[in-house]
Formats: sequence, C-alpha cells, structure tokens
Amino acid sequence: MDIKTALLERRTIRKFTQKPIPKSELIELVDYARLAAYPANLQPLKFAVISEKELCDKVFENTKWAGYLPDGTPKENERPTAFIAVLGDYSIKNTFEVEAGAAVTSMMLGAMDKGIGSCWIGSLNKKNIMNILGLSEEAYSLTYVLALGYPSQESQACEMNNNDVKYFIDENNKLNVPKRSMKEILLSK
Repeated sequence: MDIKTALLERRTIRKFTQKPIPKSELIELVDYARLAAYPANLQPLKFAVISEKELCDKVFENTKWAGYLPDGTPKENERPTAFIAVLGDYSIKNTFEVEAGAAVTSMMLGAMDKGIGSCWIGSLNKKNIMNILGLSEEAYSLTYVLALGYPSQESQACEMNNNDVKYFIDENNKLNVPKRSMKEILLSK
C-alpha cells in the first residue's frame, strides 16, 4: 500500500473480529513507533503489548468508547484482540503528547498496511491500567492505548456539515467520520 492511500483511507475501527493478531506483528508495530520522529530525538516513550485475552479484557474494562454513538462500546464478540499502551518515561522527560502522537500515528498506519484495524484511545482509567500492567505511576505516564484487531466494520471519512464533528453509523452500517474541508483549514493560497 502506498503512503497516499494509507493516509486517505485509514480511519478508526471500533468493531473487530476475534481473530488473534500474531505477537510478532504487534512487536513490529512497536518498532514502527520506535522509529518515529521525536523532538530533540529524546525518545521518551515505552510500550506495553497486551494480547492475552484475560489482560485485554481487564484493559478494555478501563477504556471508554465512541461517545458520539448511542451504542458505541464494542460488544464482547467485537472487542479488540490486542492493545499497545504508550507510556512516557519520566526519567527522560516530563511531557509526552507530541512523541505519543507520532508513535500512535506510525503504529496506526503500520497496522492498516497489515490489514489490522485500530482505535486511538485517550479516555482511560489510567490508574487501573497501570495497576493491571504492574507499572509505577511515579516512573511512567500512560498517555494512550491503541486498540487493535482485524476489522469487522468499515469506516470512512465524510464531509463535515455545520461544524458537526460527531461520527455516525450510516444506513449501510459503515462508520462515517466527518472531516473539515480543505477550504476551511487552508489559510494560505
């Protein structure tokens, strides 16, 4: 898949088949994150791969899904089969948003290339997830988790109307994600 196609077609997936993702594929996604661009090349992130069903279930219970959809939380047979937790290492730096954004984007694009769907989740019970992972909140900051699985739904970008950012399911059961037009976002000509 070429990069243009990946950038134009990658969308969030919120429903997954229950086919497990090989651990080697998940580790490769972390490698993509490792190689992302980081300001000052400090590389302050660490990653935890979660693919065992029991741990995935515990992490899932500490995430919030699709607030704009009336029934947006995946049902048990639609849940992600893996998560990658993105953590900032306080011994290197104290803020991690820029680096985490680069890392998550790299992993999402890599996942798409492998036929794996992803959902970037920031609405988390961070304290509980840190406990589940057995990690110290004094040493690490949980910034995001990336939910992963083979997609069981389609997702597409659509035109935004009246500043309505709310994604929705259409009559074909496809997830639609409104995006602002180029005319609206491009300030220079």
